[in-house]
Amino acid sequence: MNTSRLFFYVAALIFTAVSLQAQQQKYALVIGAQNYTSLPPLRNSLTDAKDLTNVLRSKGFKVETLLDPKTKAQLKDAIIRYRDAMQNVVGGVGIIFYAGHGMQFEGNNYVIPTTAKLELSSDLDDQCLKMNAVMSVLNSTNKSLNILFLDACRSIPSFNRDSEQGWTKVNAPRGSIVVFATEAGKVASDGNGKNGLFTSKLLTRINEPGLNITDVLKRVKQDVFAASDEKQLPSLEDNSIGGDFFFTPGSKTTIADGAEPLSQPLVKTEPVIVYKAPIKTGLDYGYGTVDARTVKVGKQEWLGKNLNLDHFANGDPIPEAKTEDEWKLAGENKQPAWCYYDNERANGRNYGKLYNWYAVNDPRGLAPKGWHVPSDDEWTAIINHLGGEAMAGTSLKNTYGWENNGNGNNNSGFAGLPGAFRGHNGGFSNIGEDCYWWSSSESSAGKAWNRFLNYDDGGVNRFYDYKGCGFSVRCVRD
Repeated sequence: MNTSRLFFYVAALIFTAVSLQAQQQKYALVIGAQNYTSLPPLRNSLTDAKDLTNVLRSKGFKVETLLDPKTKAQLKDAIIRYRDAMQNVVGGVGIIFYAGHGMQFEGNNYVIPTTAKLELSSDLDDQCLKMNAVMSVLNSTNKSLNILFLDACRSIPSFNRDSEQGWTKVNAPRGSIVVFATEAGKVASDGNGKNGLFTSKLLTRINEPGLNITDVLKRVKQDVFAASDEKQLPSLEDNSIGGDFFFTPGSKTTIADGAEPLSQPLVKTEPVIVYKAPIKTGLDYGYGTVDARTVKVGKQEWLGKNLNLDHFANGDPIPEAKTEDEWKLAGENKQPAWCYYDNERANGRNYGKLYNWYAVNDPRGLAPKGWHVPSDDEWTAIINHLGGEAMAGTSLKNTYGWENNGNGNNNSGFAGLPGAFRGHNGGFSNIGEDCYWWSSSESSAGKAWNRFLNYDDGGVNRFYDYKGCGFSVRCVRD
């Protein structure tokens, strides 16, 4: 099959998949319980529910949102409305999401409304919704895919010594996937940001193009595990039937090994995008060999994500500098150093590591073999290829992840994310808003050139900054 025929065949498949996805009936019930009257209030449940509601609506779901349900009856009525909406739907997708307090007792799981006052074990059946009712609804709607998200394993005071924290394990009804924010019998983090830990990772992965539901859940699990320092591990029971479901259908074309890349752009006014399959020659720039995407832009080939290595090319470790004093001292002594933004490992998974310029310029080599940190001229080349400084930022930015809808169109495939920076004095700034990439070129004895993207600007800015700053690194092939 020649390249042109291959392209049109792949394009037809993508069009068909997207068309079917658009026609699919999608319904969601999103519940957030936060302001408890007799139990400790939670910080993020309402924001979790509201943010997920907005994301699901943007994906074509009809959503009912229930905030701070006061009684068992309100929860039950909402579940019945979900059943009525999905019962006769064939081939659709339904989602039930709950963020709030939940617990197990004598092998049964309970969802707890906000006015529940739990003093006796009998209060659970009287005042709380038993999970069996939810499972029954999933069973009755199994002509469609049902996904139940339970971010509800918070730690709450035991009302007697027989009660246990967290949920007990359940079997997913036929045609459904049941996802717990953590393992059976464990409690989940309420998070340090505006969302709970589990929900924050779910919101990110839902927006990632080309991931089917299995891949979304797998990556959420990995993200939560890493962000919690391996203390919280989501669990799932998958008894789904049928084909893949994509929250965000992919539009990128993967070129198989040995195939010729497309020689013409899909739209003449946009740059050519060529994604390469994971390299099978051992390339690993910090995410594992199966997640080592590269992208060709013009005549250059770049790593598909920011560098995330903690060692030089010769195997020597790069020192990690966590505290402000450690970071400042490394810069003052002109020593290499790296860190995660806010010293949180999960930020490394999303954005890569931040490096000072002394790590960039170290003779042991920061980049993997066959790659190098781009010079100032090489940055200029990719920016000119994408239309110049005034407009290239839009092509370099990813389609999600930037504050205030400052996303790009990612026409370059570069997938730039706002990993922010660390100042030479050790302070972190502007996660979600800015992205800085080092060049290998000095501007003066104490400063070096970099490129900078901002959520509020579609351009690319060329600046010089102190070599002791912590910026991201994106490498280009030799």
